[in-house]
Amino acid sequence: MSAEGAHPPLAVRTLVSLGLLLWLLSGLSCVWEVLALQMPDSPFHVGVLAGPIVQLRAFSFGLGTASLLLAWLWPQLYGPGRGLPVLGLLLVGSLLHVGALAYAAGQGMVGVQLLDPRLDSRLVVYVRGFAHALCLLALVAIGVRATRRFR
Repeated sequence: MSAEGAHPPLAVRTLVSLGLLLWLLSGLSCVWEVLALQMPDSPFHVGVLAGPIVQLRAFSFGLGTASLLLAWLWPQLYGPGRGLPVLGLLLVGSLLHVGALAYAAGQGMVGVQLLDPRLDSRLVVYVRGFAHALCLLALVAIGVRATRRFR
């Protein structure tokens, strides 16, 4: 990476921060999920479906793990100051996707129906699709770079 005691590159710090924040969100979602699973008569019941919260928890944990793994691999894939457009695509896609999942969990909606009668549910699906496309573009670019780099 760099000399001992030097700061890691911006991309690595960003990916580590993203990964740790997503793990924190996943942990908080575990608590939220437990509260959503309480009996409706319980004072601890939060009144939303647990399924969307589970989606948020699982996606946040998986994406956080992938971000931390990518932070470890980033210096071998891109030199200092390189690959920032790919990092931008990944960050925007990740934050949009997690934001859409968090909104859906807060509203108690699964957010997977393309022709849902609720406008906000359709918007969640469209934002998730767009965010997924951004993340997929970034992952394809990283995969192509890794294939060429590690040949």
